[in-house]
Amino acid sequence: MKRLYFFCTLAIVTINLSAQMDIPPVGGNPRAMIAEEVGITSITIQYGRPDVNKREGKIFGDGNLVPYGFSTTNFLTSKNTSPWRAGANENTTITFEHDVKVEGRDIKAGTYGLHMALAADMVTLIFSNQNDAWGSFYYEEKNDALRVNVKPVALDKNVEWLKYEFIEHKEKYCVIAMQWEKLSVPFKIEVDVDNIVIARLRQQVTSQKGFNSNNMLQAAQYCLNKNINLEEALAWSIRAINGFQGQKSFITLRNLATAYEKLNRIPQADSTMDEALLIATANQYTAYGRQLIGQKRTDKAMEVLKASEKRYGDMFGVNNGLMSVYSAKGDFKNAIKYAEKALAQAPNENSKKQIEGFIVKLKEGKDIN
Repeated sequence: MKRLYFFCTLAIVTINLSAQMDIPPVGGNPRAMIAEEVGITSITIQYGRPDVNKREGKIFGDGNLVPYGFSTTNFLTSKNTSPWRAGANENTTITFEHDVKVEGRDIKAGTYGLHMALAADMVTLIFSNQNDAWGSFYYEEKNDALRVNVKPVALDKNVEWLKYEFIEHKEKYCVIAMQWEKLSVPFKIEVDVDNIVIARLRQQVTSQKGFNSNNMLQAAQYCLNKNINLEEALAWSIRAINGFQGQKSFITLRNLATAYEKLNRIPQADSTMDEALLIATANQYTAYGRQLIGQKRTDKAMEVLKASEKRYGDMFGVNNGLMSVYSAKGDFKNAIKYAEKALAQAPNENSKKQIEGFIVKLKEGKDIN
């Protein structure tokens, strides 16, 4: 009986130690989270949101709620060694899915406690490997993963509840700002998007996803559009056609031809496009012809667009393409002839206005390409 009582008591103690009730956060400081992706890299900040609560002018600075520099609230040293927790209650944390740069400095993927040491004209951001503490009371510099300095920015309007916000977002970087009262602390995070994406694609093309033709096409197109990793893009383009469940369509053949073009293997590109044109629509002929015009290969463009005329006859897409190629060759008489045909066949008002503008330019002896 005593043995049973001992185990019951142990179980109750264990439950009391491990379980917590689901109650609102201390001090009425709501918990918040923001997250966005740069490329395919997720960046997440979790934090507590204190409010100004009629303390305007008494939040930041010496003698105020958040003093400049480091405070003496450190339980380990009782010295000026504690930065501000950059939020309320538990550590403010920031998580990077992949390695990134913060203000130009490298930091590894992971979750970090985010702290700040403020001054009137400079803020030190501290990324600590200790990410599960309460506040900064047990902060130790030895746990720092990175420190960077940034310039604070004064705000025109008061921000009542502390917040973090993605204030700028570009293809390969973002800017996040902590904003509270009339202070903003922005910092820039850069992501090596292309190499991260390529590494992920290399994993995926050898997984179950690699047995899908559309996925192989998508992987190749990413690289070709960025003009990077071209040899692998060529291999993936071939797999999209000849691999497991491969598809030979105008799109996959056109993609393969583009890979050859990027690698300056023009005869192979042309041969692939000859095959693609056998199953091309009139508009696909025209799009390819215009691309050739852009490459200054007007004789090849004329060959392609004349083949379109022979196959599809007198229609808007055909005449539109021939208008462009004759203009590129400086034969404005024939360009106007096909432009007028296209004008009569224009499918909508916008197309009609565009062709009318081209005709005006052609009559002035100006190339429309």
